[in-house]
Amino acid sequence: MTKEIKIRNLVLGSGMPKICVPLTSSSLNALQKEAAEAKAASPDLVEWRADFFQGLYNKEELEEALKELTDILYPIPLLFTIRTKAEGGNADISREEYARFNLIAAASGKTDLIDVEYFQLPEGDTSLVSALQTHGTEIIASSHDFQKTDGREVLLERFCQMNTSGADILKMAVMPREFEDVAAIMLATSEMVNKYTEKPVISMSMGSLGAITRIAGESFGSSVTFATVGAASAPGQLPIEDLRKMLNALHRKNS
Repeated sequence: MTKEIKIRNLVLGSGMPKICVPLTSSSLNALQKEAAEAKAASPDLVEWRADFFQGLYNKEELEEALKELTDILYPIPLLFTIRTKAEGGNADISREEYARFNLIAAASGKTDLIDVEYFQLPEGDTSLVSALQTHGTEIIASSHDFQKTDGREVLLERFCQMNTSGADILKMAVMPREFEDVAAIMLATSEMVNKYTEKPVISMSMGSLGAITRIAGESFGSSVTFATVGAASAPGQLPIEDLRKMLNALHRKNS
């Protein structure tokens, strides 16, 4: 049974999947506007994709942006993410830079969750996860494959590897080529949450073919889904109002 995690007023691990929307602007002024628009749409969680931010390499600019976003979004929790090019993002940085930028975000006290790309870390090295957690932030161990979807057994093994990281939440996103790929990630997620972990799990199949996974997470064990207010951060994200209506309809039907 999944153990709930409470972050401010947000509870992960029970009920309908919580809706997260991304911020992808490159400048602080644009980010502030984007954050205000996101808050007006009332998501459960906001993800700042800092790999798009032109001030990422400047500690003062990074800290200022975190403060501004937290002030605008309060009380909505903020998820800090640097998505590397290796996993479909915009940041072409070294492991050392990746760790340093994430530690700056954690030490600022202005982020509630941080996404860590588990398979970009040295094999078996959990030091970054534990170092970030000392600042009181929840950690999402993540894995993204924008090219394909492996079989259910491989996906499950990957989930189990991520579970050893010490992270608080596990996340996997994959790209389907056929419907069987969509079924594979749903089945792997269901098996993971029912047999191998009590942590909240987030999973999705990307693109239009995988859209059902963004809607039906409550049925197979995914605790967060991603939607758009402005620009999408991954293929297949749905507008927040459309997604909210579908989630509510499915939840009522299953209650």
